[in-house]
Amino acid sequence: MLWLWILCLCLISTALFAARRGGEPEQLVATVLVSIFLLDMVNHTLFGVPTWYTVNPGHLVIDTWAFFTLLWVALYANRGWPLWVSASQVLVVLGHIAKLWEVDMVRRAYWTMTQMPFLFQILVLAIGTGAHVSRQRRIGRYHSWRLM
Repeated sequence: MLWLWILCLCLISTALFAARRGGEPEQLVATVLVSIFLLDMVNHTLFGVPTWYTVNPGHLVIDTWAFFTLLWVALYANRGWPLWVSASQVLVVLGHIAKLWEVDMVRRAYWTMTQMPFLFQILVLAIGTGAHVSRQRRIGRYHSWRLM
């Protein structure tokens, strides 16, 4: 339970940092990560705590939505770091696909593939927001999105 509080504290502090100091890409990724966390709580309230023996449909839907949203940010943001966040979300979705394909997949492996990338995403968001702040100090305001 302690790790959940630590995760929540890291998420909130990083999301506030991104909301206050980040540009639109940082704010959008922070919104997606907070949404994942909140939607996961709703999923667990409605369907109970997952056993990790089978694919959790709620997690699959939430993670797939997050993947497409984060992929869009990665493709259009004028930043490099969203590619890392999007790539780690690919691992999450692949974890669900692997579990669908091989039901006997070890529970801990499924949990690790679908839960651990979230910590990495929070870290990358914090580093990316810091890089954005540093870049703004160096060169001034710049476009948040790639010009098409």
